[in-house]
Amino acid sequence: MKILYRIYLLLLPLIIFSCEDKNTYILKGNIKGIQSPEIYIISGSDLHVDTIKSKSGKFTYRGKSQTVEPLVIYFENGNAWITLWVENGEKYSLTGEANYPELIMVKGGEINRLMTEFKNDNYSLIKEKCDLRDKLLARTELSTGSNSNNDTQISFQMRNIEQILKTKAQDFVFANPSSITALIMIQDYILDIESASDIQPFLNNVTEEVKTNPLFNKLQKLSFKDLYTKAGQPALNFSITDTKNDTISLETFKDKYLILTFANSLCEFCKPEYAELISIQDTYPAKELAILTISLDENKEDWKKLATENSINWIQAIDSTGWASEIASQYNVLSLPCNYLIDKKGIIAGSKISVDSIISILKEGIKLKTKN
Repeated sequence: MKILYRIYLLLLPLIIFSCEDKNTYILKGNIKGIQSPEIYIISGSDLHVDTIKSKSGKFTYRGKSQTVEPLVIYFENGNAWITLWVENGEKYSLTGEANYPELIMVKGGEINRLMTEFKNDNYSLIKEKCDLRDKLLARTELSTGSNSNNDTQISFQMRNIEQILKTKAQDFVFANPSSITALIMIQDYILDIESASDIQPFLNNVTEEVKTNPLFNKLQKLSFKDLYTKAGQPALNFSITDTKNDTISLETFKDKYLILTFANSLCEFCKPEYAELISIQDTYPAKELAILTISLDENKEDWKKLATENSINWIQAIDSTGWASEIASQYNVLSLPCNYLIDKKGIIAGSKISVDSIISILKEGIKLKTKN
């Protein structure tokens, strides 16, 4: 009996480890060149955050997953990160250099294998892109202004490499339609947030099983939002209270052209446009054209002050939810200023366009005011 008990004690750690291994996953990392020992790990749909410490870039982490899900590891005080995909019962390892987070390789799991395979196949391109990015950032921090030609050349080289990687990612997606990795490639290499609907053919290509992944829904939503706010689409209705306390909607501007602009008091690029919009307002009859600016200022007084200083007297509304604005989200506002031109039939005539482009379209559609 004593012998059996001693065998049990010897086997107990293995039994415990085996049980835990089925309900958890283990990650071992070795990232060379880390300056800060803190590692931040974000996991789960609730974005749970764990903080661990690395020693000479080495660390071990045990976690739990609900399903096959992304795990984001931040290091260097949150300035660098890598995403891998984990599930219970698996062991993972990641190796690489802190200066090249995009080239950190992950072993364990089919998704990580395919991602690592893509990185290995395109190692030199990704490394060159990282080097160019770091060089451009260093020049920007110096901000001497004497290397503008060099900066332009670096930017051109980066765009060229990004386009090559995008093409390679597109080939990868079509070759791996049944893997969640296809969605990751769409997100990381193909998606242009300003023209997100361009990813639709690639989303259509993945299998029905892959479409059940939450990442597919996220990408599909971005694609549709971009598609629904392009020129030629019916403008989306909205309802908001203006600065005169009147409730306005798209119907308020029926049978008129509407310049719909999004701005806020902190937007430096918005300020030159106010005088141009005043000029447009003075050029076209009020029965033909209206202007509505929706401010994303959380402090309403900030916008009111700016409006007074810039003689803005067209219809204005202040959405104090700021960037959480439902209307801004509806119209896919990603940066300021953001201008739409909606025609008399409620169709988007210009999407995210400059004031000069608005003027060009209006010249074709509205007769000028007759001078007395």
